[in-house]
Amino acid sequence: MPSRPLTLSAILSLLLAVTAPLLAADELATLFTTPQERQLIDANRYRGDEVEPPPASDEPEQPPISPLTREEVTVEYRISGISLARDGAHTVWINAIAYEDGALLEDGSRVKIFAGDDIRVRITAPDGKQYFATSGETVSVSYLAAVEN
Repeated sequence: MPSRPLTLSAILSLLLAVTAPLLAADELATLFTTPQERQLIDANRYRGDEVEPPPASDEPEQPPISPLTREEVTVEYRISGISLARDGAHTVWINAIAYEDGALLEDGSRVKIFAGDDIRVRITAPDGKQYFATSGETVSVSYLAAVEN
């Protein structure tokens, strides 16, 4: 029977099969490097595994956010007078302060003046409730307002 020539890969496989059992695992890892080269390779290989602290920021830490709760607010508004204008905005005096039609009150309520047979003022609270009054009346507006807990 004719013999087949051995290829280079077959020779390397045979050589590895003969010498592998004789070498320990540590020796296989450093088989083709000097100790200094292996130290450099290991240092570069495991450099990414280190956890680096995040860079320090110049922004001050913000306090934790406190939850908001809703609390009922009641405000008394006295309608002192209503002035209707032919040209320009109508005016209403609430708690002795003059407000033009569409203005916002201190608490965020909005004022609307209705002219016609029944002259009156509508106060829309921040939560959307509407209250009506005319000159000389006092209206009690209550609504839920968000406050810090």
